[in-house]
Amino acid sequence: MSQMLARRYELIEKIGEGGMAVVYKARCTYLDRWVAIKVLRDQYANNPEFVDRFQREARAAARLAHPNIVSIYDVGEDQGQHFIVMEYVQGENLKNYLSSRGTLSPQAVADVGRQVAAALAHAHCRGIIHRDIKPHNLLITPEGQVKVTDFGIARAAAASSLTETGVVLGSVHYFSPEQARGGAVDARSDIYALGVVLYELLTGELPFTGDSPIAVALRHLDSEPRPITELCSHVPEGLDQTIMKAMAKNPVDRYQTAGELSLDLGKIAGRTTAQDEPTRILTATPMPGKKTAVSGQHRPSRRAVVWTTATLLLLAVLAGTFFLFRYYFLVPVVDVPPLIGLPAEEAKRLLDEKGLVYEVLREEYDEEAAGIVLDQYPEPGALRKSGVGEKVKVVLSKGRELAEVPDVRGQTQAIAESMLSQENLKIAGVREEFDPVTPVGLVLGQEPAPRTQVPAGAGVTLVLSLGPPPQPVVIPDWAGEDVNLVQDEINELGLKLDSIKEEPSNIYSVGKVIRTDPPAETTVTEGDNISLIVSQGPSVDAKSVTFPLSFVVPEGPTRQLVEVWVISEDNKQRVFNERLEPGKKVTLSLVASPQSKVRVDLDGQVWKEYSVSDGSST
Repeated sequence: MSQMLARRYELIEKIGEGGMAVVYKARCTYLDRWVAIKVLRDQYANNPEFVDRFQREARAAARLAHPNIVSIYDVGEDQGQHFIVMEYVQGENLKNYLSSRGTLSPQAVADVGRQVAAALAHAHCRGIIHRDIKPHNLLITPEGQVKVTDFGIARAAAASSLTETGVVLGSVHYFSPEQARGGAVDARSDIYALGVVLYELLTGELPFTGDSPIAVALRHLDSEPRPITELCSHVPEGLDQTIMKAMAKNPVDRYQTAGELSLDLGKIAGRTTAQDEPTRILTATPMPGKKTAVSGQHRPSRRAVVWTTATLLLLAVLAGTFFLFRYYFLVPVVDVPPLIGLPAEEAKRLLDEKGLVYEVLREEYDEEAAGIVLDQYPEPGALRKSGVGEKVKVVLSKGRELAEVPDVRGQTQAIAESMLSQENLKIAGVREEFDPVTPVGLVLGQEPAPRTQVPAGAGVTLVLSLGPPPQPVVIPDWAGEDVNLVQDEINELGLKLDSIKEEPSNIYSVGKVIRTDPPAETTVTEGDNISLIVSQGPSVDAKSVTFPLSFVVPEGPTRQLVEVWVISEDNKQRVFNERLEPGKKVTLSLVASPQSKVRVDLDGQVWKEYSVSDGSST
């Protein structure tokens, strides 16, 4: 499948693939050596946010130089294909190794763990957390050397908005509890994941399994793993305790550094790393059958020993002075180049050409893009000796300080303000909207959206819920209804009673509703105000009033004779006379003096009688 990448790397064959990238064995035509090239899949390569972070993290990981870490040689892009070039490692990953050969012996597990922990200690000291330690990312050579790969890729994936199901399924078994709950991750998270890997290499089983990634993550939070001794009876007690300490739920209870873990595992494996080897004082032991050359032989005088020692020391000083003179004084002197405003890579290249050593003094947040030199020591133009290790220290920009917007939806305004303050953000404004689901007073939306990266100190606009939107209400016709009953109905309709006014009425009796404001049949909204105009009864000086009469003919003979009479002190007048069927409704508006009475007769018999002063027949 020979194919050239960046006109330098000849792709030979595909040797692996994962959720984020495809890995190829390739040959670097410039240096004539084998390399491994990881090419990002399209869904990642087409995401600028992910690619930018991926490149920065890969460059940071490229600074790692350790025998147990896969070296990163290059990061690049060719016709939309983003890739990283790494050391090619002969061997296979530990997941495949475990599948094909079965569990490892306790000593082999301790040795693997020692090497991985040493690699993590090297990275952690340089501020790099792996975040995705699992057997798939640990390569083992035929000689038993273990190398950690994919530094920086997991961090770039975690920081992007992309989610790859395969990646989650492959990693959740090794998540630390703080990763499972979405909390802050530090070096101790890598230590927990390494503990899970060692548990699996020793027992052949994962400590936590489940039907879904969420189920597995929850078990990391609230379940204890099956004791190792139940699955591997011959495990040394020290190794059991070391693995379980690394897998402690609380980060405080774990090893606090990977270096501590490496040291303990090295002791269990029967060897320690070179830097941890204790200094020993060795004494010579005479060989059997031989005599020591002390007794029976001539001993040199004390003065001879002193002169001989002094002579040797003088010769050593003279030789050292000679070589120091050649090394330090007989070298060219160069000007320190101006580096301010240059990218770090360019600054390092210029210093390399001058024979000077590039060193980062510190990094600061600044308006300049990340990786730009902000200051340098010594200043440009200073004279320094080339090729003798003289350093030029630089201050690099970390770019603008960013903050991640927290998700404050569902919180009160006070809690949301506290959460924003913890992330160095503030409330820019508040507006209110109706929402049928979110309770009144809680945050239903925010701008910018959660997990957006914004400059530190920026403002976030909150949208608070006013509860469900008000519904339209049609005002009923309450004319003639009792005012107390009408007030209850107003409350039930979600309206507010604004006022009750009284006025005389020749039609409605005292305490009856004459009309409403707004009028009946008007459409209003829940929460609106409404006023009632209530009858005081007829005017005192009224000579005649209008009396509304309404009734339904009761059950009885068909075609009953219905008569309506208006009766005063000196007069009796029939105002209605018809034969009607039962159930027929009669509605009349009668004019009479307030002292009059209205009587209804059925077939000549008195059925009902009303006082006109009552205002109506209802």
